[in-house]
Amino acid sequence: MNEFDRIARYFAPLSAGEAGAFALTDDAAALTIPAGQTLVVTTDSVIGGIHLPRDASPAQFAQKLLRRNLSDLAAMGALPWRYLLNLHVPATISEEWLQQFSAMLQQEQQHFGIVLVGGDSTTGGENIHLTATLLGLTPEPILRRGAKAGDDLYVTGTIGEAALALPYALGEKTPDAAAQPWLDRYFAPEPRIAVGLAMRGIASAAIDISDGLVQDFTHLCKASDLGAVVHIPHMPLARTGDIETMLTGGDDYELLFTAPASKRQNITAVAAETGVAITRIGAMQQHTEVVFLDAHNQPLHFASKGYRH
Repeated sequence: MNEFDRIARYFAPLSAGEAGAFALTDDAAALTIPAGQTLVVTTDSVIGGIHLPRDASPAQFAQKLLRRNLSDLAAMGALPWRYLLNLHVPATISEEWLQQFSAMLQQEQQHFGIVLVGGDSTTGGENIHLTATLLGLTPEPILRRGAKAGDDLYVTGTIGEAALALPYALGEKTPDAAAQPWLDRYFAPEPRIAVGLAMRGIASAAIDISDGLVQDFTHLCKASDLGAVVHIPHMPLARTGDIETMLTGGDDYELLFTAPASKRQNITAVAAETGVAITRIGAMQQHTEVVFLDAHNQPLHFASKGYRH
């Protein structure tokens, strides 16, 4: 099947919700942004053998690709809207793989309210290489650089499940019942869209955790030209032990954000409304050092800061 037949059969139907996509038959889409909204754009890739095992299922590739990009929109308080897809697959890819991949894209579109509006499709090589560009809408984006000294530091959900899942996903360990929730988080992370939207006007700065909490939090601190004190005993870790693995392993796709102490009741309300746990784990400081304290208030030092490409 050539590129144009593939697009017409598997991907043009995914554009039905946007007239400006022209059923993927033109050179580009023509989109009209709703009044009063800022367009937020993010792009990220999933490569077989790097971001997922090469033998991951088509559905797992589709979910990981879209959800890691959706997490970026969540961190900026943006509502998911449209997306573009660049699909590069080996020439040996089967029709069944494409059917299952596009079926999961359709399911994810319905779940997150997004529509495909363009992209590219090529074949060659040995690895699956997928890139998505997500478009979101917000009146005003939440940035990394807005934190102030004295702001509280929060994290959503649980940290470390995806890192603990990695040896099982790679076949280095045999999964058991305890490992299955970790694997679910690794293959299909839950972007915290509802929390991100609710944080408009509450959070002073935010970032999503993709390369490990330690590394991503350092990015937020640098952007705000601040330091912080983080209390490990307050951290919602997936299990006891393996602290460095969980804090530096990455693929959590939780939100790490700051907010003034005056917003604590608002954040408690957001947690109740969204059903997502939100934990206060520290505070921003005027100095530029990031200190992680253990149960004895002693600083912890990590050999690895997080995932680097």
